[in-house]
Amino acid sequence: MNETIRLGVGGDINLIKSRIVSNPDCIFPVSIIKEKPEDNITYFNFEYNEDISTLDKYLNVLAEYIIDRYETRMMRKILSEHFDGLSDRARREIVKNINFFEDDKEVGFEARKRVILLSLYDCLKESTKVYLDGFVAFRLKDYEAILYRLSQMLAEDYRAKKEYEEFIDLLTYFVEVQSPRPELLNIIVEKSGEYRIADSTGKDITSKCMAEFVGEAAVMTETDYDDVLISVLITAAPQKVIIHKAENIRNRDLFLTIKKVFKRVEYCIGCNLCMP
Repeated sequence: MNETIRLGVGGDINLIKSRIVSNPDCIFPVSIIKEKPEDNITYFNFEYNEDISTLDKYLNVLAEYIIDRYETRMMRKILSEHFDGLSDRARREIVKNINFFEDDKEVGFEARKRVILLSLYDCLKESTKVYLDGFVAFRLKDYEAILYRLSQMLAEDYRAKKEYEEFIDLLTYFVEVQSPRPELLNIIVEKSGEYRIADSTGKDITSKCMAEFVGEAAVMTETDYDDVLISVLITAAPQKVIIHKAENIRNRDLFLTIKKVFKRVEYCIGCNLCMP
């Protein structure tokens, strides 16, 4: 015995028509009806048999269509209503970054699609006639909750990146106004996580550079070495930095920061300073 689901869609139907009518997974009969020529609603009648997998395939396509058509609009609304501290430009950038957490188990694409599917099944238990705009507006509260959490994560990520950019700009300005600036500093990365510093002639000046930041009896952790290195470089403000034995780098983010601040950063591929 065949069952029929009637889906009412307002406005342009080309996208849903291409997604559902032309989708090879939707192997059950589909008819498209517009009851009144002046009506803005088009009805898609989907017939399926008792095989639940057939219905599941159709609903998966429909859930993905809902994400494609409505998600960006819903995200904008959430950001506008609940995130007052964000500028319009910031909201636009956040919405563009919606795929940053695509693989997240709680807010990623599959999690969002799954909660839409559950809502579709719940709705169909009550009625096989679904008006899509109304369904999205009133039956997707769990989906909206996920979008709100996703918006929080994207907003936090956006703010963190902006703070990092401001931090880089501040460090760059501080370096550029230093005078006089040594022509070159060499950074040698040891396997232990420690760093050695040499001047343009190759002379080891590690102790001299670090004396200002490290006490004689200090026990240094890996993080301490990272902090001291960036402090030494900012204070010395070399015009050029050459990094040796880069294969020993543990904190890649630190060296990305160094590259952004000092501009002229090179990675040595082999010299006397790279020798054990």
